[in-house]
Formats: sequence, structure tokens, C-alpha cells
Amino acid sequence: GILVDGFEVEDMGAYFDALLSESEVVARTTDKVNKDGNDKKSSSGGGGSAGNEHGKDKNKGISSSANGTGGNNNNSNTSSSTTSNAAAADREEKNELRLDDTPFGARAMTMLPKIENEVLMGARRGLNKWFLSIRSGGDGAKAGRAALRKCARSMAVGPGQLGLGGNTRGYTWRAKNADNLISRVTQKSIVARAIRMGYWFERDHAKEVKRLERLSGLGIERRAEAFASAFGWYRCWEEEDPLDVEESRPDASSERDLSRSGRALSRSGHGLQSSSSRHGRSLSYRATHRRDDSLTLRTGVDVKRESTKKGPSQWSVALTPAVLFDNTPNKVEDETKLVQIADSVYPVRRAETAFSLLGKTEEFRQYYEQNRFGDMKIGEKTDEDGYEKETRSSLSSLTGDDVSQGTDRNFFARSLPHLCTSVVGFSAIEAALELGNNLEEGESAKIRDDVANSGGVDEPVTLSFRESSARYERKLISELGSLLRGRAIGATLVELSRASYLMAAFRSALKIVHPSSGTRNTDKELIAMDVDILMTGLKVAQEEQRRAARRIVSNDMKEAMLVPLEKSAFRYGKEQNTTNIPAEEVKGFPFGLSEQKQKQNTDKSIDELEGGMSRRNSMYQGKFDEKEKFRFSESVPLIVRSIHSRAIAFAAFASSQEELGQVFASNSGGGIAGYVLDCVEQLIVLAAIGMKENNGQVISDVAEAVQIMANITALKSTLPRMFGVIMRGLFHLGMARGDQLEESFEYAESALVKANESCDNQTKSMFNTLYNICQNKTDELLQISLDNFQWVARSTRDSPNTYCESLIDYLRKIFKCLKMLDDGPKAMLYFSICGHVTERMVNIITGKYEDTDSKKSKSNSGLSPISKIDAFGLKNLSIDVQALEIFADGTGLPQLRTCFNELRWLTDALLDPDLPMLLSPENENARRRKHPFLQLDLIANVLEKYQGSGGIGGKLLGSSGGTEPFLILEKKEIAQLLRLVRIQIKKGG
Repeated sequence: GILVDGFEVEDMGAYFDALLSESEVVARTTDKVNKDGNDKKSSSGGGGSAGNEHGKDKNKGISSSANGTGGNNNNSNTSSSTTSNAAAADREEKNELRLDDTPFGARAMTMLPKIENEVLMGARRGLNKWFLSIRSGGDGAKAGRAALRKCARSMAVGPGQLGLGGNTRGYTWRAKNADNLISRVTQKSIVARAIRMGYWFERDHAKEVKRLERLSGLGIERRAEAFASAFGWYRCWEEEDPLDVEESRPDASSERDLSRSGRALSRSGHGLQSSSSRHGRSLSYRATHRRDDSLTLRTGVDVKRESTKKGPSQWSVALTPAVLFDNTPNKVEDETKLVQIADSVYPVRRAETAFSLLGKTEEFRQYYEQNRFGDMKIGEKTDEDGYEKETRSSLSSLTGDDVSQGTDRNFFARSLPHLCTSVVGFSAIEAALELGNNLEEGESAKIRDDVANSGGVDEPVTLSFRESSARYERKLISELGSLLRGRAIGATLVELSRASYLMAAFRSALKIVHPSSGTRNTDKELIAMDVDILMTGLKVAQEEQRRAARRIVSNDMKEAMLVPLEKSAFRYGKEQNTTNIPAEEVKGFPFGLSEQKQKQNTDKSIDELEGGMSRRNSMYQGKFDEKEKFRFSESVPLIVRSIHSRAIAFAAFASSQEELGQVFASNSGGGIAGYVLDCVEQLIVLAAIGMKENNGQVISDVAEAVQIMANITALKSTLPRMFGVIMRGLFHLGMARGDQLEESFEYAESALVKANESCDNQTKSMFNTLYNICQNKTDELLQISLDNFQWVARSTRDSPNTYCESLIDYLRKIFKCLKMLDDGPKAMLYFSICGHVTERMVNIITGKYEDTDSKKSKSNSGLSPISKIDAFGLKNLSIDVQALEIFADGTGLPQLRTCFNELRWLTDALLDPDLPMLLSPENENARRRKHPFLQLDLIANVLEKYQGSGGIGGKLLGSSGGTEPFLILEKKEIAQLLRLVRIQIKKGG
């Protein structure tokens, strides 16, 4: 109630009715007195006229006091006292009675200012309470959430329920249309042939439709699942497999910003529903899969995921903001607020009516605009130099939060959805306030033009609420767009995809809740992200793929995976190869990975050459080797899956940008499809580089280097079919245009060629690394084995030297590691390693001991030429060469023994009994016929080290009767032959 002169008035309306009825009684009494006064006019004289004039003055005084303030009432009393004599004369003449002369009039004059103040204060209190109720996550944000959900669902379902999130008939029509377009493409390119592999419409489409109907109902969740299914996700991977698309990103903001954002958000309380999630996805994305990913590959089941758990699917969570889901607990409350939005503005109506009745319309307008369309200061007060850095924000005034604070993770998870819902709620309330306040067509057009030309800058407040509302709404949307563009640099790919879809729903909701606003014509420009936003998203995807590849490779054991023969998919795929129907993709090993298996018993002949210890261990090793293995390790399927999922996320991001109104050039791969193909190519490039770099660790083991090389080769083998799956998804979703069919496939072919070249470059680099490792290991083995080795043997051996047996055993182990490589790189490494062994042995035997070049060679390889050797040492060396040739023949690689020809030619010539005769100048032709590749400078170097027999010369038979005769020279013969050789070398030079 209101206190009036100490009395509490409960109903002001009844009180005013009582006052009016009392006034009518006073008026009737006054009229009766006036009639009696007219009858006595002759006796009263001029008093009647004076009374009439005094009555007029009294009426004027009542009018002025009723319409004015307390000060005006005092002024009227002062003026009446100065003219009391004249008033008395008029009253006597007219015989009139003033209202304030009555007890009621005096009481009313005292109460009216107090009643006016109480009415204004009550109206302000109700208006302030309404302002607080629609701010800070109140009724406005709740109504905005409901509007966003409804618009997002309508966009997903589409007209006639034919959208991606609608009836499955729309999905079927799109799939059949894509299949028809693909059938028209000539199969001259690799992608055009690969796109037909792994998919058959009658078989795979029925499974996809059944899965869509099982996983989700109509709405945004089905839209996300249909989007992923179109790109073949569920044809290639199990439903339980993690997406591995939300890669953790280190935030540039400090903990100080995080604490500030926590205080700012605690004031408003928005986003609390999302923060109550048990996994905490809104604050930090911990979707990093370490060793558990390999368990998923082996078992096919993620032990961390509960199969019976009900909730949104993985792809719907990855591609859809949490604020748009229908299964939120506050859905009914939000929709109730949206339905009752027209009735919730009654405090504004009542306050406006109260101010208007009291003649204070302009005061109400100023007060309302100051509290409704204001802004607030945000940011730091001063910087290090003492200059102010504060800025003004309309969004902060609307929500009560400092939008400049907080980390990028917190902004995209909580702040951006709340800002969108608040702005949509603001527009909905402004539309409700406009009900019944229709403007003329010309005035509405003028306001729309003024708002469009204002550019969002502050202007003097006009007399139109619609104009002020449209200007403030434009400032809100413009600030939201600028804020999003600034934060996009630090976002993740999934955050960009969610934000783009949220902004598309946001724009649609604005059109629905407030279509008559003058800002609707400029929404596209205000909320559109940067024109180069796709390039920003591409850079983000590249950085995330680089970190994902590094993380996956660091957890890889670099061991070949076993083939899971228990999976029926492998057997089914083999049976389908005999028909014209393409075989299904093997889940977990798609794009041809299931065919990348090691050949069985390729190096069986090498195993037969093993002796001693290797034979004793053969049965233990056989249990492991008999199992069928892939050529790649467990990191390859994980990297392929990360590329596939990240390509789908980027495609969803690009599609949402197209819905927002972004226009992409159609001359590069058919528009938006070209950007998606470029993204896939860059992801493959970074994945190959990450596999080769091995997380920055130095590769020193041959088996590890071979496995990395095999992994890159396996990744390259998946590229044609991977591009084929991506192209089918682009045509399925309409992102690739049917009128640019050939151009799109040509662009895809060029992207595939670039990706193949990148994998080839990394393979070549890894090949060089592997060769260097083998070379260093061989040098190290020869240095250890030949240390203090006596080349002056004084006798022959029946078996190879110890160093040769160690060398052959090491080569056998290396060649076993190389068997998982392709035939081409494997043969190149075989020949390169054997040729390096020959080069090192020739340099040890024929190099000059005191040559500076040899010392330099020793510093590089650790091997120095020998200082002396005799005929028995050369004979034993020939036995070593024979053992190496037998080993080369056992590898099964033709002509591998030719790598040791240089050693064979050298030992055969030095052991030839006819060598003294052949070295004579007159026998040069005979020498060339018998030893065509003999180099005289090498013979001279060996003769300088040759240790003579000390008197025994000519041909000498070995101790056993089976040995062939070989040459043993005396010291005199050595000097003579050395002189002949030097003469011929000098003559030839």
C-alpha cells in the first residue's frame, strides 16, 4: 500500500473514485449557492460579481495546482494573498467557492505530490526488477536458448523433412544422386577409379539408413550423424572408435586470465548447465588418446566407453554446440519463457502508462533507453605506461560479463553460446514490445534507412524506440561478429565448426523472432567471419594434425601389427573379389590397409644359411614369425583415422560458412570442394612428415627405421581410396557441383599427386637415413672385428674368417628387417649395403697406409688400410669373398653377388700363378683378356704391403689336397713386379 497523510491506501483506484465523488458533491453545492446568489443580486450589489471573479481565480488555482508541482501550488498561494482584497470583492460579486477552501481540497493539494512520487517510484521499481530479470542468464537468455534450439532443429530437418537431419528419404535421394553423378565420370584418373571401390549403393546405403534411424531421431543429432556417414566414417571405422579430432591446444592466455574469466562468469552464472557435465568438455578438451588407441585397434572395443550409455553420439557432440541439444534439463522452462515473452513485458507497459498519465513521457523514454540500450567499460584500467585501455561494450552491458576476459577454450565453450542466446532474447523482447506500436510505412522506412547508414556509431537519441532498439541491436551483433573474428585465431578446428553452425542458427533465429527489425538487412555482413576464415581453419587443422601425428608416433612401439584373422571382415573381403561387387571396407583397416601384409617365407633361403646359435633359436622364433603380419605398425591406422575425422570436421566447418553466406570461388575445384581437398592434402603431408620425424627422436636402429619407412609407404597406399571416399561425401552433400564434375575430379587428382609426392619425398629421406644407419653399423662392426686382425696368416683356412662370419650374420639380420618393404626399395638397399661392404674391404686392402686421404677416411669411417699382408692372407680373403657370394645367392635376389666382384677380381689376380707373366708389358693384351677389370694402381698398392716368402716362390699347394695352387712371391719378385707395374702406370698416365 501507499501511505497518504499517515493512512495506508491499498487500492489507489478506489481512493481516486472516492475523491471524484466528493468533488461532484462540492460542485453541486457550489451551483446551488450560485443560483441563490443570483436571486439576491439587487441586495448584494457588486459582491456577486466579485464572488464570481474570485471563484474563477479559485478554479484557476485548482487547475494550476492539479497540473503542476508543489512549488507551483506555493506560488499560487502567494499570489492569492497579495490580491486578497480584489479576490474578496470578486467572490462577493460572483458568489463562487474555491476547492482548496474546502477541507477536501486542502487535503487533496497536500496528497497529490506525494501520490505522484509514489506512483513514479513504484513504476521505476517494477522496471528495474524487469531489467534485472532479463539480464545475466535470465528470462531473455532462456527465451533465446529456446529460439536457437527451434531454429537449429528446423534448419537440420529442412523443408518437407528432407534435410540431413530430417527423414531418411532425403539422405537416400542425395546418396543416389551422388552415385549417378559418379557413374558419369570417365575412369581415366586414379580418383575416379578409386571412388568406386569399397562402396555399393544397394548394400552400404541400406546399412547407413538403418544406423541413422537407430542412433538418432529427427533433428541436429541426425544431421551430424548423416554428415559423417556421407563421408564414409561408419563404413571405415567402428561406432565405438574415438574420433581423435579434438586435439588439445595450449592456450596463449595465462592463468590470470582464467581466474578473471571465472570471476566474470560467476557473476552471471551462464553456461552452468554445460559445466555440470561429468567429462567437463566445455572447459578443456581432453580427447587425447594415448596407448588406449592401440587397444582399440586390436580388440575393436574402447574399454572406456560404455556401450549402454545413452546420450548424444560422438559426431553430434563434435559438430554441434551443446546449447542446441534438445535433451537439456531446462528445455521446458526455456520454451515456456519464449511462449510467454509477449506477456512478460507488462512492467514496461505499466511504467510507460504511469509516466504518460503524469505527463512525464520524455523522462520515461530517457530512463528506459539509459538502462536498456546502454554500454559498460571493459578491459584493463591502465597499461604499463599508465595509459587507459578501457573500451565500452554493449554485450557486456547486456549480459553483465566482461566479454574481453577469459581463455579461448572458455569463450567457445560457454561465453559464445551465452552471448548468442542473450542477443536473440533481446531481439525477442524488442519484438514483443513492438506489438501494438505500429508505425506508418514511411516512418518505418526512414528508421530502417537511418539504422543502415549509422554504421553502429553512437548518435543522439531520437524519439523513436524502434530506431534506438534497431541501432542497439546492430551494435550487439556487430560486436559479437568482431569478437568471434578475433577469437577465431586461437580456436581449434572443432570449435570453429561448432561456432560456425551456432552462428548460422543465430542468424536464422534473429529472422524468426524479430523479422521487422531494420538490422535484418545487415545481419550477414555483421556476423560473417573473415573472408579468409577457411584459410584460418586450414592452418588450425594443419597444426592439430602435426601435433596429433607427433603424439601418435611417440606412443608407437615400431613393431609390425598382427593380422586379426578372427575378424570376419577379412574373409568377407576376399570372397567379394571374385564378383563385380566392390568389396566392403574393412573396419579399422580401411582404404586398402588390410591388404598391406608381409609376404610369407620370402627370405627362407637366408634362414637355411644360419648356423650355430641361429639354428638353436629357430623354433622359438618360429611361433612368432608364423603368424601373419601387416607391413605397418599400430600408428598407421590411428593417423589415417585422425586424417579422416579432421577432414570431416573441416568440411562441416566450410559447409556452415557457406550457410552463413560466404561465397567461394568456383574456379578452384568446384568452389568449397577445393578447400576440403586442399585440407586433406595438407593433412597427409603433415602426417608423413610427423611419421618421418619420429617426434624429434634420433633413429639409430635399423628395425625402427625400416618400420617408419614401411609406415609411410602404407600411408601412401591409402591415398587413392581416401580421396575417393572424400569425393563421394562432397557429391553426397552437394558441396561439389554436378555441372563441374570433370573439373572437381581433375582438382582431386592434382591434390592426390601432390600428396603422393610428399610421401615419396619422406620415403626417400627415410631411405637415406636407413642407408646411413646400415653404413655406420657396418663400419662399426668391421672396425671391431678387424681390430688387431693379422693379415699375415702364414697358413690357409678351411672356413671364412671370424670377422666375415660376424659380417654375414649382421647382414642377415638387416635383410630380415627389410623384408617388409616393397621389392624396389628392398633391392636398392640390398645392393647398396653389399656394395658398401665391398668398398670398405677394397679400401682396407688396397689403400695406402701412410696416405693423408686414408687418415681422413679413418676419421670418417673409423677404418684404416692395413700395413702388410701375405699370400695366405689373400687366400683366406678369397674364401671370405666366396662366403659373401654364397650369402648373396641365398637372399633370392638375382645378381646380388655382383656387388662383391671388385673383391673377387682383386683376389683372383693376386692369387693367379700367371700374374708375374701377365704383368709384363708385352703380355698386356693377355692380361686384359684374363683379368679385364684389373686396376694396376691397386695391384701396386697391394705389392707394397706384400710380405714375401723369404725364398720359397712359385706355385705352392695347400696343406690339404683339395686346395687349388695359388701364387706366393719372393721379395725379389715383389720388387721386380712392383717396378713393372709402376712403369706401366706411368706410361699409361
